[in-house]
This record gives sequence, structure tokens and C-alpha cells, in this order.
Amino acid sequence: MHQPPQGYGQGPGFGPPPGQGYGQQPGYGGPPQPGYGPPPGYGPPGYGQPPKKKKTGLIVGLIVGGVVLLGLGIPGGIFASEYYSSVGKAPVSQQPPAECQVSPEVLNKTVTTSYQGVRENEIKAGKTVIKQYGCSWLPPESDNVHDRSLQIMVYRHEGPDAEKRTAESSAGSAAPSERQQQVQGIGEKAVLVTLDTDSAFSGAELRYTQGVYVVIVTYKGWDKGFFTNSPIPPAESAEAAKSVGAEIAKKLPR
Repeated sequence: MHQPPQGYGQGPGFGPPPGQGYGQQPGYGGPPQPGYGPPPGYGPPGYGQPPKKKKTGLIVGLIVGGVVLLGLGIPGGIFASEYYSSVGKAPVSQQPPAECQVSPEVLNKTVTTSYQGVRENEIKAGKTVIKQYGCSWLPPESDNVHDRSLQIMVYRHEGPDAEKRTAESSAGSAAPSERQQQVQGIGEKAVLVTLDTDSAFSGAELRYTQGVYVVIVTYKGWDKGFFTNSPIPPAESAEAAKSVGAEIAKKLPR
């Protein structure tokens, strides 16, 4: 149905013949009067502009999409923040004592180059004396992956029968239940103990005696991943413990 032409019902031949007495037919209204037709640009009743599309679906979709992205973004941000956080620490200003000194070349191979200090102790029982030195290293502050530590414990026996007590010390040996292997070429008697577990925690510990000294080198930790941690490769742990232990042994008196 199209819009009626301007002046519809007013032209010749369309109105009731004059003087014939034709009244308005039942059910039919008169021709449109001026000012009552549809405004310009609009069709007759029933043919107006189609209804505008509702934006409800679009808005809901945007909200749902935002919630999904937010849900993915928050955990991702947490994981990223945790992954890129440092596992290391700044070094202390003091230098390790002579009993614990390790060359930078060896420390670089262990990735634990940040010295954290020493703890000294002395145990006396009559004429028997045991002096203890405990030194530790961590990765540098710039490291966010190698969550490892290096610890060196040096025990020096003094007094009567110091060497005999050193040789009999259980600190330089391993229990039968421990996974161990004998090591040649370091100290007088050396054993390497595996610290690996069913989790990511792993490492190796070298224990040996030399003269009046008992030395324990512990290298342990894990490597941090984005979603999960992984153990230190066993060969890497063993090599780190042995290389540090060998360097300490060279500096100790026999």
C-alpha cells in the first residue's frame, strides 16, 4: 500500500457527483482532510519505520565477554607476577672466611653467586673443641627461575685425638637408608648423597673428611616454571656439590 497522492479524493471523477445527494457510505470515512494526512516521509498507518533493533543482546554479549576476559586475565596476571618475581637476594657486604671461600668461576656454574654471610659457632666439652663455619649463597636478584641455594658447613676438630675424632665423625658419612655413592679424589673419605624427592625439591649433598676437618656441601632447590616447578637435573646437582667441595678441599690443611 503506497502513500496516497497529494489531494487524494479531491480531483475530478473521484468525489460524489454534485447534486446527486450521495451521502457518506456506511463504513467509509470521508476523504482525508487537510492537515490530517501522514507527515512527509511517512507512509500510511501500518507502514511506519521498522522497529529499531534492540541492543540488549549486544550489551549482554559485551558484558559476558568482559567477564570472561577478566576471569582469564586475573589468574594470568597472578601467574605472571609470581613467575617474574625474583628468587634471589642481594649479597651481603662481608666476605666469606677462608674455610668457605669459593672462586667466582665455580659459583657461576652453580648460579648461586650472591653470598649471604657466615654463622660461626664453637662447641666445647672439656678439652674437646669443635669449631663450626656455615656459609650460604643464593641466586642474584636478577634471577627469577633458579630457586636454589648453596650451603657449606665446615667443622674443625681441636684438642686431643682431633684427627681420630674427625675420622670417626658421623657428619662425614651417610646412613644406609640414604641414596649415596662413594666419591674419589675429594678429601680422604667422601660420599655424595642424593636429595631428590617426589616433588620438585631436589639436590645433592657432598660429605667428606680431611685431616681435622669435616665438610658438608649442600646444593638444593628447584627451578621455577610458569605453572609448575621442576627439579634440578640430578647430574647438575651432583656436579655443583662436587666442584664446590673439591675447591674447598684444596684450601684446607691436610
